[in-house]
Amino acid sequence: MRAAIYIRVSTDMQVEDGFSIEGQRTRLNSFAASQDWEIYDTYIDDGYSAKDLNRPEMKRMLQDMEDKKFDVILVYKLDRLTRSVADLHALLKTFDLYSVKFKSATEIFETTTAMGRFFITLVGAMAEWERGTISERVRFGVEQMVVEGRRPGGVLPYGYTKEEILIPEEAVLIREVRNLYLSGLGYKAVAIKMNREGKLRRGNDWTAATVAYTIENPYYAGILRLGSKTPSGNYVNSKRDDKVNCIYGDGSHEPVFTRLEYEVTKEYMARKSHGGYSQIKTYWFSGVLRCGRCGAAMFGRLTNKRSLKSGETVRTQYYICSNKHSNNSCDLPTFRQVHVEHLVMEYISRVQADMDKLKMESLEMVAEESKKTSEIDKAKRELSKITERREKWQYMFVEGLITKDGIRHKMLEEDASEQETRQRIANNQKSLSGIPKLVELAGLAEAWTYLDDQEKKDYVFTLFNRIEINTNVTKPKGVKNQFFPAYIQEVLFN
Repeated sequence: MRAAIYIRVSTDMQVEDGFSIEGQRTRLNSFAASQDWEIYDTYIDDGYSAKDLNRPEMKRMLQDMEDKKFDVILVYKLDRLTRSVADLHALLKTFDLYSVKFKSATEIFETTTAMGRFFITLVGAMAEWERGTISERVRFGVEQMVVEGRRPGGVLPYGYTKEEILIPEEAVLIREVRNLYLSGLGYKAVAIKMNREGKLRRGNDWTAATVAYTIENPYYAGILRLGSKTPSGNYVNSKRDDKVNCIYGDGSHEPVFTRLEYEVTKEYMARKSHGGYSQIKTYWFSGVLRCGRCGAAMFGRLTNKRSLKSGETVRTQYYICSNKHSNNSCDLPTFRQVHVEHLVMEYISRVQADMDKLKMESLEMVAEESKKTSEIDKAKRELSKITERREKWQYMFVEGLITKDGIRHKMLEEDASEQETRQRIANNQKSLSGIPKLVELAGLAEAWTYLDDQEKKDYVFTLFNRIEINTNVTKPKGVKNQFFPAYIQEVLFN
């Protein structure tokens, strides 16, 4: 029988005897050997919680199960697999669907009868209850610390040492950032001015995000906050804001601003926000569009209001490089969404122009995919051999055939071999993920005009992983409503 070994350790359990990766691996290998099972592969999620199934090795194991690569899943304890009753039910149904058995090396479970299923569900419910109870206790303790004026930990904001001591020269810069903002400058403008004057943030450039965080952060006014910030920005002394699940408390550290100054700043921020324009628009290429000059992500924004003779208000969607927006460190011009659309359709047309070339590339990709898959299978077999060699060294050590230093040296060699082999698997899997489905481009071009905004966004996000755009100009000047010269620099597919 082919067995899949699943191992999971969370950050706080890695040091516990019996729950470490090697501790679980040794016991599970021995158990599989006692059952005369062949180990197909070992799946290790290092540092992941069992609150859900969103774990890389869990996903890989379930995919291999669908491909019928093993017959039984072996774990050290049930809670290594999951601590959620809902996930447990889903997993058991999936195991049945693919005729895969489940076994815990330290617990007795029988899942073929109603009583057996009830028992394993009961154990799963206890694990979920334990996780929820621990979470509640931790949350309560942290909330109580904030209410009592004690900071619950985490990274201290700019301007303070690890001991929560205010740094005078940094406090001066923080106050200057606030004053510049209150003078009418926006976040980006404040960042650009500070950077140009050489007033950096511990050697790093200010960005629009760090300026906004500095201005809004109540810690600089002596206020501790746990949870999301309130939309209104009102400070509630040592009370819970149930609407946004926030806890506030009075800190014992030296503040940069007074409470009054902080409230003035928040009121000013609120006025600017309410005076803005908040119409929702769909940006078709957000998430995949990248700057061809610096590689940063490009995100969508709207132009200022523009009133026509008819009195109608027009809003135009643009894309801007995030580095340009944050601190003006990139000079790629902004692109209208219709311009990006035009460039993408041009790219698709070029691909479709030579169908013979398309067919040839498709054949080459199929061959490359087969080669990569073969290399991945070969590497997985090597991992199995590494596991077998580890067991051999352990046996020799127990029998006195190798010294303690000798087995330590051998284990380090096997660890290095395993790391190199897993890296080869990851590289080949990454190469496979980049093989484009060029035939889908034709479908996109044909369907594009019939799709609504959300369907276009979904189609682009499904098909493309990355679209890089570039241009040879920095400050384009041209006829109104015409496109300046630009091109698609690189395209990666999902």
